[in-house]
Amino acid sequence: MSAPPLPAPARTEAAVRGGRAWLGLAALLYLAISLLLQRRVLGDFDGSAIGRLSTDPTGFTWWLAHTAHALTTGTNPLVTDLQHYPVGVNALWNTAVPLLGVLLAPITFTAGPAAAFNTGMVLGPVVSGVAAAAALGGIVRSRAERVTAGGLYAFSPFVLAHLQSGHLNLVWAVLPPVLLALAHRLFVRDLRRPWLLGALTGLALALQAWLYTQTLAVGVLMLVVLALVLAVRYPHRAAARLPALLKAGFACLVVFAVLAGYALYLVLAGPARPRGPLRSPEYGSADLANTLLPTWLTAIRPVPAPEMQGNLGEQGGYLGVAVLLLIVLAVPACGTAARVAAVTGGVAWLLALGPQLFVAAEPTGVPLPWRVVLGVPLLGEIEPVRLQGVVTLAVAVLVGLALDRFPRPVALVAILAVVSWLPADAQRTTATAAPAFPQLAGQVVETWPRITSDWYGGADPLRAQIASGFGYRLTGGYFLGSDADHPVLIESPWNRYQAGAAWSELVAGPWRGFGHLPAPDADAAARDLRATGTTVVLVVPPPGHDPSPVLDWTRRVTGSAGVPLEGAWVFPLAATLQR
Repeated sequence: MSAPPLPAPARTEAAVRGGRAWLGLAALLYLAISLLLQRRVLGDFDGSAIGRLSTDPTGFTWWLAHTAHALTTGTNPLVTDLQHYPVGVNALWNTAVPLLGVLLAPITFTAGPAAAFNTGMVLGPVVSGVAAAAALGGIVRSRAERVTAGGLYAFSPFVLAHLQSGHLNLVWAVLPPVLLALAHRLFVRDLRRPWLLGALTGLALALQAWLYTQTLAVGVLMLVVLALVLAVRYPHRAAARLPALLKAGFACLVVFAVLAGYALYLVLAGPARPRGPLRSPEYGSADLANTLLPTWLTAIRPVPAPEMQGNLGEQGGYLGVAVLLLIVLAVPACGTAARVAAVTGGVAWLLALGPQLFVAAEPTGVPLPWRVVLGVPLLGEIEPVRLQGVVTLAVAVLVGLALDRFPRPVALVAILAVVSWLPADAQRTTATAAPAFPQLAGQVVETWPRITSDWYGGADPLRAQIASGFGYRLTGGYFLGSDADHPVLIESPWNRYQAGAAWSELVAGPWRGFGHLPAPDADAAARDLRATGTTVVLVVPPPGHDPSPVLDWTRRVTGSAGVPLEGAWVFPLAATLQR
């Protein structure tokens, strides 16, 4: 029978202050790095947004602005008909980040929603890095090594990819290190207060539910994997801890149910939720080639990266030769903590590859373990590539251990691993300027061009709605959801007005010779608009485009000559514009 653990020595007030001070210094260091990487937005903090890969920065900015708007109007920020009217949108099935929307609301109110988005993008890696450095307190002795490991996690290839995509929800990668710290106390250290630790775990999971539910699912999955790894490694200790762990699990469930029960309801049974699979299971699979080859977001690139599975925002799985060599050396040399980190990270890496193996964007037909997860409710909706964040944390743990206490050759390889992940000075931005239409207050608006999920400019009409203070509703939208006729939507479906507008542009341009084809039915298009409650059509001509064909078509549909307004045209259907 093993001896009972020794009581922890009392900490002096000076020691406590010292413990807080080093985390504060780490935060300042990470903040300096984050500001350096994102310096392109600093001179125009509300006129540009971090990220240039997709239209997602627009989506996140809209949700931040909408949350602030809901706080001042007393409306529900989690179910809204400001997009996709009259059906509406379920925030918990979208990247609404309501927790950040509340926390950043003072910035939204004072500096603008784009400034709030940029603030979140700058601070996300900082908070994540501090959480990682703090989580290593029971694993890595040296504070300097913890800061190094935390910085590696904060600015890893995974985070860089999502910074470039404008994925505010994923650059706040706080849950994995928080769960690591809690799991270390639950599974490894002296479990004296299981109820408290369970409650804290429930609190962490509940807060994540209000940030991004997919990361919540990833965290729960990997917490189970870590528990199984430790149970296999220490079966007798696991059996002895089981009664206390059951208490902790019960406390966790109670706290989570109280704090995140409504979020869970919205996901499982809420209105306008998707009623089928969102994407192909292989859409979010990692590419094996990315394990060895970085994208242009990493400073040191031995060879140009080939085409890889997914878009750039999901190509954050780079490990590289130095990291792989570190794993080989650290596992035998760095003790149990290194072995547990390597096995847990290895499981996450394998699962991140998805249901079949992709190499340089080519499917190989080789089946992989993620197939087992596909049929599991909620877990099956995870994009497996998102598990790369857990792999990154495992690498950070190994680097911290290798630098802290193990042989010089291993520490040298750890330094090489850190250098190999240095970010390139390659972050891009998106312009956020948009016209405001306060004259449309109280209207239900159909826009042309329509709102789409197109990566560049598809969601721009949402920016005009933000600039107008959410004074009007939109029949279109960029969201995940459903309606009576479509079990899954990623944008509002086409109607006959939009089809006619597209037809008018085609026969006036690339299909000029096909003008003899029968024109769409304007009366049917008007019926479609009225069926969605539309009162106004807003045409915002793109720069360099002749708006005449669409304007003529819209006049036929609405019976209105149209009113020029702020570089756009407004066509009333059934309501009089406020003047």
